[in-house]
Amino acid sequence: MADDFDLADAYAVETPDDNRDLYARWADTYESGFITDNAYRYHLGVAGAFLDAAGPDDGPVLDVGCGTGLVGEALRADPACPGPLDGLDLSTEMLDRARTKATADGHPVYAELHTGDLTAVLDLADGAYGGITSCGTFTHGHVGPAAFDELYRVARPGALFAIGVNPDHYVAHGFEARFAGDVAAGTITEPTVRWVPTYGAGPHVDQLSPVVVFRRR
Repeated sequence: MADDFDLADAYAVETPDDNRDLYARWADTYESGFITDNAYRYHLGVAGAFLDAAGPDDGPVLDVGCGTGLVGEALRADPACPGPLDGLDLSTEMLDRARTKATADGHPVYAELHTGDLTAVLDLADGAYGGITSCGTFTHGHVGPAAFDELYRVARPGALFAIGVNPDHYVAHGFEARFAGDVAAGTITEPTVRWVPTYGAGPHVDQLSPVVVFRRR
């Protein structure tokens, strides 16, 4: 059944097609099941890290792997969020849920929603964004550090990044090494890493996950 999906299913994703299949079947119950049952809160930490570092000129913002729009809702709840805010996801079914999200005053959370595969070239212009957020995307084995080639391309110089990465993958899958190499190459500023709660309930209630904050040079 759709509401039986859990972290094991998400972490078993190995290809973009696996991702599309899982989230096509999970989209209807993702928030009412997994998010609610585990009091998921990682998106609040990612949004908070971005907003703490952001200024009025750090838009437009691209929410990468936006899913049903949890990060977008958290960002747009703060009047200081630079805008507009766009979303990107591989799953059209998850984007359909994000499309329904609205701010307190009734405006759509996302100005535009894009279907895109981070393992391929994105249909987005060079330097289009002044801010990049991501939560829950860099948790699957098929999306690794190489995806930052495209994210740097669509970010303009000075763009602010706040990126969530699975805590078990941050070192083991090469994210820490990628960022260190990008600093050495002059591509990004020295990152700060904020460890934030991932869940408020469930078997992983004590898990902290990193949010990596830096700017593109």
